[in-house]
Amino acid sequence: MGSIYDFTEFDGPVEEDERKTRARRQFMYSAAALAAAEVVDRTYVMFPEFERALQAFDRIYQLSGQLDSPQGALVQGPPGSSKTTLARYFAKSLPQSSLFDIGYGAIFIRLRANPTQGLVVSQLLRAVRYPFTEVRKSRIYTMRDIAFEALMQKGTKVVFVDQAHCLSTQARVRHSDVPESAVSDTLREMMDETRVGLVLLADATFKGLEQADAALADRISVRLNMTHFVEGEVWQAFLQAFSRKIQVTDMGVIAAAGSAATFKATEGNRRTFRRLMTEGVLIAIDAGSKLLTIEHLHLAFERTRGDGSTKANPYAA
Repeated sequence: MGSIYDFTEFDGPVEEDERKTRARRQFMYSAAALAAAEVVDRTYVMFPEFERALQAFDRIYQLSGQLDSPQGALVQGPPGSSKTTLARYFAKSLPQSSLFDIGYGAIFIRLRANPTQGLVVSQLLRAVRYPFTEVRKSRIYTMRDIAFEALMQKGTKVVFVDQAHCLSTQARVRHSDVPESAVSDTLREMMDETRVGLVLLADATFKGLEQADAALADRISVRLNMTHFVEGEVWQAFLQAFSRKIQVTDMGVIAAAGSAATFKATEGNRRTFRRLMTEGVLIAIDAGSKLLTIEHLHLAFERTRGDGSTKANPYAA
């Protein structure tokens, strides 16, 4: 399984469902339960796909800026397969160095449907804490140059682009007599002009970078896949490692009697797993129990899935 890591809270936008979950927890649960749940929510264990991806990122980080040839990777996987967590963990785990300003060795931006060149330039400026991030069409290339210069000044070596499958719907626009430009053009120019590495994080439905931009695809040599767990040895080892890591309560049940039910509840989705385990610990602590039980997980499943779920509770007797 490899080494076990603690994942700290990451900067950046928090998903809407996570904000709602935190607000509800503060209303429902005690301070002690919330403190214990926070430990669970921030605890992750290494697994083979994660480890391979980190090794690829380490290579890109080391070679970026040292070689003229572009360095990049495309990471594809379904929602909940830890792509975003992987990127943010790597960025936060970089040691302090004189080669880059603290916190800027690797930065993170996120695309959305029908992304534009202005969106990417604005996000790059925001990521490097530039004071002016509004990008008007008349100044888009000036702001692009400012963003690129800031990346070089900060010493940034890797840029992670989440939701990269949105490149399939990127918008091309014409600025007066300037040729058409798109998001992929900007990313390609960024790699060439600043020599930073580029890591694209895309949904498993992404039909291919070659269809979005063949020239950018030619610069992204590494292809990695992230998947949900399947029930078997790796899943069992993951549960055992996770339960050993947690000290706030005994979670041994998930690797024993509750192993099969936990797989049915999460279908190997790591985000769903973390949400379910966090809820279970909240319930167990407020019940005065030092032991997570099937009954706690039964209630946790109901609370995290809601009345509208068509999925049967796998923890039911």
